[in-house]
Amino acid sequence: MIEAQKKINGWCGVLTEKINTAGISGGTAEKISALAEDARERQLVVPVVGSFSAGKSSMINSLLGENVLTVDIRPETSLATELYNSPNSFIEAVRSNDGGIDKYKVEEIDRVKGNAAKYQYARLYLNNDRLREIQPLVLVDMPGFDSPLDLHNKAILAYLERGCFYIVLSSVEEGTISKSLERKLKEIEGWGREFAFFLSKANLRPKESLDQLTAHFQEQIDDTFESPAKVVPLETNSGDKVLQCLKKININRVFGSIYRDNLLDLCDDIISAINLQINASKKDAAKISEAIKEMEAGIEKLNKKASEEQEEMRRRYSGSLVSEVIADVGKALDGALEELVGVTASGNQEEIKRTLNDIVRSALSVSFLEKMEGLTKEISVDFSKSLDGLDKVMKDIDLNENFLKEITGKVNVLQGELLSKIPGGKDALNIGFKGLAGAGLAMSVINPIIGILVMLLPEIIGGLMKLFGGNTKDGQKEKIRSEFSGRVFPDIKRGLRAEIPAQIDGQIDLMIKAVGEKYKEQIEKQSEIIKTQMAERSANKEEAEAKQKQLEAVRGGVQNIAGEIRAWGK
Repeated sequence: MIEAQKKINGWCGVLTEKINTAGISGGTAEKISALAEDARERQLVVPVVGSFSAGKSSMINSLLGENVLTVDIRPETSLATELYNSPNSFIEAVRSNDGGIDKYKVEEIDRVKGNAAKYQYARLYLNNDRLREIQPLVLVDMPGFDSPLDLHNKAILAYLERGCFYIVLSSVEEGTISKSLERKLKEIEGWGREFAFFLSKANLRPKESLDQLTAHFQEQIDDTFESPAKVVPLETNSGDKVLQCLKKININRVFGSIYRDNLLDLCDDIISAINLQINASKKDAAKISEAIKEMEAGIEKLNKKASEEQEEMRRRYSGSLVSEVIADVGKALDGALEELVGVTASGNQEEIKRTLNDIVRSALSVSFLEKMEGLTKEISVDFSKSLDGLDKVMKDIDLNENFLKEITGKVNVLQGELLSKIPGGKDALNIGFKGLAGAGLAMSVINPIIGILVMLLPEIIGGLMKLFGGNTKDGQKEKIRSEFSGRVFPDIKRGLRAEIPAQIDGQIDLMIKAVGEKYKEQIEKQSEIIKTQMAERSANKEEAEAKQKQLEAVRGGVQNIAGEIRAWGK
């Protein structure tokens, strides 16, 4: 267990003691326990991405110091392969149909790759000092961007949401950052991840030419991405440079970025609960009873709103959301027009499929993340309007002057937890919307749509090939542009418009339900705190004062922990 994991577990242990002392329930202990367990089990996945010809497997073999991964295999045999240090060397291939595992010897890796279509991914266990040095990082040899669509989509969609850092390779032979790679890097940045950029096969260029090429790639990185990635040339057998990059990753900072907000949310939740106990102990019992009644009324209002207004809310949110997502896809297609014209003129049908698939999938991914994050906040505001009366009562009796604001803030901050309740959402304790829960939601919407798109592509591309396949004359290219703008792009957007509403509507219904449940959960928790305080209120002045001092001491301890967490990793 690394230092960061020890810190998280230590804080979780102390917070558990604090809530027990303060008598705080409402599921807080379970959340602390789940967060600690998540931190103990966390894998820090580092995908190695690039085109089929970028030399990913050669670089990883060089890093390992042994030739384990197959080089120069066909794209259709590419399979995402996770690398682990282990006393014993073997391969586990995870089947696509049932999640079962087929076990192989390391020497049978070609056999595994030959059956790539039947597997989700493989886990390669090696007794390797280099892998031991980079633990707990898990390196992943990814399929090239030009692998078949089913393998490509499966790997990209799976590891975009799991990666904590990326190693990116582009060959000097490519001469520039390809549009396909640029889209992947923008997706990576969209998930809030960082990457390191390496220029492979540097030995194929003389030094002066290599320096110029490196400067060109660096200029592209600086102009296009927020990541401060430095372009590092890699010659043959230069995996040591990548190894040193991996070893420089600040694991504690990575863990801090994953868990800091969740830990602070827990601290704030505990402090709010203690403040509520302290304030309630000072108020007149009749006024406290009034607040409890209004809380119960608030829950009824939430139930009524969720049942009676759900269809209207869905219709209101869905229409604008669908239009905005389609518009984003349209902009992405328009921006890639020249790229598509060039690919079509070359007559490579598979490349046209991959390019269209990439453009649409990338645009959908980025757009859904942005739009869904805003949608959750809109739904929260919608529900909060039902609670104005409760907010007024809490302020009038000075029990909590920021009651509604605090609850709405907690609902918005805990989007990951909300989304975990939605099919496709995963862990309840990930890094906000752009963590695994948000990724799971986005992918649960995107995957079916991409599946429909893949079915439509052969017909679209077949028509293009009949008209233009292999003709590179300038006049013909103008006709290709017109065909894309006048027929292909509208057909794709029309197909998406037919599929997206059904996917979005189901998710919106579930999000409305989840947000409403979260509001009720927060109100019930606060109501329970007040009721418990009232039941335990002592007529003995000395006992009451001692209890209040104890609560104040617990609050001070939690505030100190929150201060440590905020300073952590900075």
